[in-house]
Order: sequence, then C-alpha cells, then structure tokens
Amino acid sequence: MRLEDNEKIKKYLRSVCCQIKNSKIHSDIQEEVRGHIEEIALEYMEGGFSENEAINNAMAQMGDASLIGREFNKVHKQKPEWSIIILTSIFAMLGLSMIFLIDSSGILKYSLFSKSIIGTLIGLSFAAFLYYFDYMKIKGYSRSIYLATIVVMLLTIIFGRTVNGKPYLFIGIAINFIDVSPMLLTISLAGILSQFNWSETRKFVYGSVLLVVPILLMIASRSPSALLPYCTSVIVLLIMSGVKIKNISILATSCLAAFILYLFKEPHLTQRLLIFLNAKSDAQGSGYLNIQLDKLIHSAGVWGHGLTFDGRMLPEIHTDFIFTYIIYTFGWIAGLLLAILIMLFLVRIASIALYVKSSYGKLLISGFTAVFSVQFIWNILMNLSFVPITSVDLPFISYGNSQFIVSMAIIGLISNIYKQKNKALGTAA
Repeated sequence: MRLEDNEKIKKYLRSVCCQIKNSKIHSDIQEEVRGHIEEIALEYMEGGFSENEAINNAMAQMGDASLIGREFNKVHKQKPEWSIIILTSIFAMLGLSMIFLIDSSGILKYSLFSKSIIGTLIGLSFAAFLYYFDYMKIKGYSRSIYLATIVVMLLTIIFGRTVNGKPYLFIGIAINFIDVSPMLLTISLAGILSQFNWSETRKFVYGSVLLVVPILLMIASRSPSALLPYCTSVIVLLIMSGVKIKNISILATSCLAAFILYLFKEPHLTQRLLIFLNAKSDAQGSGYLNIQLDKLIHSAGVWGHGLTFDGRMLPEIHTDFIFTYIIYTFGWIAGLLLAILIMLFLVRIASIALYVKSSYGKLLISGFTAVFSVQFIWNILMNLSFVPITSVDLPFISYGNSQFIVSMAIIGLISNIYKQKNKALGTAA
C-alpha cells in the first residue's frame, strides 16, 4: 500500500519536518513516518474502514505532528563530538607549547614556533571547513583523490629532495606528502571499497592493484612512517567492508611480503632492527639513539628535570622524539597522562563507527582510527625502545606542518561524520 500522493499525509509530514532543523534527514524521516502511517492505515482498512477514514485514524494514532517532529529533532540534532575536539585541542596546544619551550631553550639552532603558529591556523581552517562540508560529497571523487595522491607521490619520488631521511616535495614550501598520503589514500579507498565486489576475479585483481601500488611507491620513497599506517588502514578497511578472510589473507600476505622486500632493499633498516635487539653491540654507532632514549627516559624520574635538556643529548627532539622530551622535562607522570589521553582519543574515535549508519562513514572512521593508532602507538613505543626507530611523528604534537594540517582536516571530517551519524546514506550498492 503506497499513499505518497495523499494530501493529508503530505501535510502531516511537512508539519513533522518543520520541527526538525537538520534538513538533510527530512527525506529519511518522511519515509519512516509515511511507512508507519501506511501500516496503521492498512490495518484499519482491513477492518472495514474507508481509505480516508483509515488515514485519519492512522494519523490520530500517530499523535500530534509537531510533537513527533520535536522528538525527532532531539534525536537527530547535529552537534559536534566535544570529547574529540577537546582532546585534539589539548594535543595541539601541547605541541605548540613544546615547540615554544624548545625554541626558548635554544635547543635548536633555528626557530620553529612562528611556523607552528601558521600551521596551526591553517589546520584549524581546514578542520572548520570540513566540519561544515557534507562528507558524502567526497565519496563521488574517491577515484580522483586516489589518482591525484598517486601522481603527487610519484612527483615527490622523482623530483623531491630528502631532508632528515624523509622525501619532501618543494613547491615554494616543503611538503612531506608521502607521510600524509595514508590519510588521503584512506579517504579514497573508503569510497571505492564501500561499493566494491571482491567476488569477481577481475575486480579482485583490480582492487589488489589499487591497494598494492601505494605500497610500492612508499617502498621506493623509503618511507616506513607511511608504509606502516597505510598497510594497517588497508587491512582494517577490508575487514570493515566485508571482504572474505581468504582475500584479506592474500592481501595481508602481500603487505608482509612488501615489508620484507623493503627490509632487503634498505640494508640499514635490517641493521636497525638488529641494533634494536641488541643496541649495546654498537653503542657509539647505530645503537646510540636507542641507548640515549633509554637513558633519558629512565633518568627523568616522576617529575622530570625541568628545562635542562641539552640539544646534544638527542637529535630530532622536536619531531620523532618529542615524547622523550616531554618525559625528560616533566617526568614519567606527564608521559603517563599523555598516554592515557591518547588512548581515550583513539577509543573515542573508534567508538563513533558504532553509531554511524552510513557504510561510507563507518569505513572512513575505521581507516582514520587505524592510521592514528599506528602513528600514536608506534611513536610512543619507539621512544620507550619497545619497537625499532622509524620516522613516525606523534600526531598533533610533533613539529611538522604538513602532517598537522592533514590531521586537523581529518578531525574536521570525523566531527562531520559524527554530526551526521543518523544519516543512513552511502550504503553499498
């Protein structure tokens, strides 16, 4: 029974939607309420009532349209996820504060604070823009985003320059594009995989190529800091998109094979892995950083040494090892508190996927959680000498405007998805 053209029902539905501020869900609400009215009206008609009487009785049973609309408005009211915004703000302010202290203490021979301020303002602008932008519109550009990301990665490899072991693309300013590519690839792959049919052999081969090409480019660019989060994100996206375990195993094996190939391609990484297992075997050479990290962390004590850090103790203190700087300066208590806040941040982002109705939104949240988790956890474990040293920065806190701006943009996107969590669109075709 369909009563789309009934004027009484149309008027009732308009009265309901007048109370709902979120206009993006009006069509979903109308469909839901119309379905209830039709179901009730059908029962009355089966009891001998005319169609007109059945509709009147059904709307009377549903209740006052304005009251229903106000209840829907409460449920579907768009609001930001404040806990994530607050935690992100804490991380960003902590990062700025650490860069300010490093500058003030003269640890580095150059100043970074003013650049950090500029990066923060740009990052906030991107976050605000993506918060108000309808994230569902991005889905239609997924393949274009993927292609553009691959092209810029190639340009970085061919024309970029290596600075402190990381490839940068110089276009007036230095952009660490390879390290931010996992987030961009996650956005593109979430859109592609949300409607992908892995059961067809041709599609499986095509999908495998899409996933493997970035891995090869990351290997070519010598960027384990991009390879680790990307591979983790790919596996999570495959699981969340319902790919069969057999296919996931094949692709996961490919990721593992790529990692092994990367180790063989870069002998210094194999040496770094061996040094990690026994740093004292080359205490003045490859094992120096591991030993220094261990000394600085253990000497910090509960409350730290204050602003006494000497730049000669450890290089890259503003990027890879900023977590060690925080612990050395403010003690184990600061490191523990920061680790707890990071875990809360990751758990909170992951939990959003439970509330989001859109399959595309779920994939985005899952992929972002995977990338952030690897970046946060690996950096902390690296500083604590539990995993080998790689150039994985601490999101929002380590200095690096390219990564900070993209990370802030992702927070804006996550907040946007949460704001529209009740919007049941974007299901797989």
